[in-house]
Parts: sequence; structure tokens; C-alpha cells
Amino acid sequence: MKASLNSIYRDPFDGSELVAEDEGFRHIGSGHLYPFVNNIPRFVNTDGYAANFGVQWLRFRKTQLDSYSECLISHSRLTRCLNGHLDKLKGKLILEAGSGAGRFTEILISSGAEVHSFDLSNAVEANYINNGQSKFLSLAQADIRHMPYKKHSFDYVICLGVLQHTPNPEESILNLYEMLQPGGVLVFDHYIFKWRNVLPPPIGVASNFYRRLILLLPQKERYKVVVAIVKFFFPVHWYFRKSRFLQRVLRRFSPLIFYFGTFELRSKKDYFEWSLLDTHDCLTDFYKHHRTVEHIRRYLVAIGAENICVKEGGNGIEAFCQRG
Repeated sequence: MKASLNSIYRDPFDGSELVAEDEGFRHIGSGHLYPFVNNIPRFVNTDGYAANFGVQWLRFRKTQLDSYSECLISHSRLTRCLNGHLDKLKGKLILEAGSGAGRFTEILISSGAEVHSFDLSNAVEANYINNGQSKFLSLAQADIRHMPYKKHSFDYVICLGVLQHTPNPEESILNLYEMLQPGGVLVFDHYIFKWRNVLPPPIGVASNFYRRLILLLPQKERYKVVVAIVKFFFPVHWYFRKSRFLQRVLRRFSPLIFYFGTFELRSKKDYFEWSLLDTHDCLTDFYKHHRTVEHIRRYLVAIGAENICVKEGGNGIEAFCQRG
């Protein structure tokens, strides 16, 4: 652990200060120890509902890193969501909720910000391998419902690709908002509600049907089934890759996430890897919530946020606001 970054940690349940020891962070009152495992403090005992994501990010540790893909996919998404603030992060204190393998972490630390990043799953180990050498980064395994940080401390709180997979997105948004100091910025995204995203095929997309079946399988079998599905459908999508109409038709039968025409990746192999990664993400998430733009906007107003900007984009909805 980096000693300069330790002072902001708090007990995730009662907010008490913690003492850093060689073995981990210790609660002064109870003596409870939150251990360091592979140099990462662990504030949870299990991956819980995010276990499939841990499997996913350890397998695809580098796939979405801009430094690996030689694209600016993650940088462009983060730039858009931050509404022009990416160049203002130097010296700021940032909380990243749900880091995965660290696709956004590497951009945030390169900005010169002091970054605290956590994930519920052991994906933090993938992030540690990718970014843990940075003096600007402190990682933890923790739950968004019980975050181990001092409230009202951060200049920016960033949560991308996460909220729709938590048990209660509104509760999660409020928890993140409470981590901001006055004037601090909250940035997040969320799946959007559209009938095709929730109705069964052929009216809705096929992934809804496949996901229900895959979640019935033992966890250790799910990845193998997703691989088989992607290997079957990818050649069909690739053959018709230049037809947007046929891609829409295929989505009524195929659960594949297919990025040709959306991202400019280097090769067919890269398109397959991204398809496998995000199809697994789509078919194995325990929670999958959808919200409307207006619902998110009204909720941010209700909790007292200011300078609210909520719009369709990216994964569905992108939101930016400041703490009043």
C-alpha cells in the first residue's frame, strides 16, 4: 500500500478511522482487521453478485485498455462523460467505483490525479497488474453499498459500466454522491429503458432469453457456454458485417455483442475478443436494470444535485452533475 494514500480509508460500516498495519487496516475499536491480499486491502469476504465479472476481467485483463488496443475507445468515452473536465484532473482526488481491469483507471492516473479505485470482484487484481505500479493509485476490493472511504472527500466520483449491475442503482447513486465534497463532480452511466431491451425475442433482443438460461447454469460452466455461443454466431455476424439491417435482424436470434462499424479495431481477432468479452458481460450479469433519462434526471434533482446533464449516449444514459 502507498502510505500517502492511506488516510482517506474508513470502516465501511461505521465510518471509523482505520489504522494501517503490515497485515491490513485495523478497526481501532473492535480490532477487526481488513487484510491485505496480494497488496490490495479487502473490505469484503466474497465477490457476491459480481463473481462473474471477476472471472471476466481476469481473463480479459488487457482487452479494453487503450494502451493495448492502440485505440482511444476508453479515452473517448471518459472524455465525453466528463464534459470537458479530463484536462482539469491534475492534483484532484478521484474515486473510481467499479474499476474492472482498469480501462479508465490508466487514463485517470495519467492525468496526474490521485485515484482511489475499487471493485466488488477480484477484478481489482487485474487492475493491480495493469496499473498498480503507479504512485497515484490506491486499489481496494469493496462494495458500493459500503464504501471504505471518508465521506465528502472527493473532487470527482466516476462510475462507468457499473450501476445497472448493482442491487439498487438509486441507492448506489446516493452513496456515490455522498462521497463528494461540495462542488464535486459525479459522473456515471446506466442502461437505458427501451422495450426491445426488456421484451423477449423476436420483439426484443435475443440476449434476454439466453441470459436467463445461462444464469441457471453453475457459475463454472457459464464462461464455456458463452464461448460456444460466440464461436457459433461470430462468423455469421462477420459475414454480414457491412449490413446494418441484417445486424439488427441477427440480434433477434443471436445474443452476440458485435462492434464492427461501431469501433475501429485492428483486426478480426480483436473484434472477436471484444465480442467474447462483452457478450459474456451481457449474459452473465446477476442484476440488469434499465432506467429512462427522465427517471435519472428526476432522481438527481431529488438528492440535491446541481448543474445536471443527463442524456442518451454510450451504454444508454450518461449523467454528469455536481454536489450542491
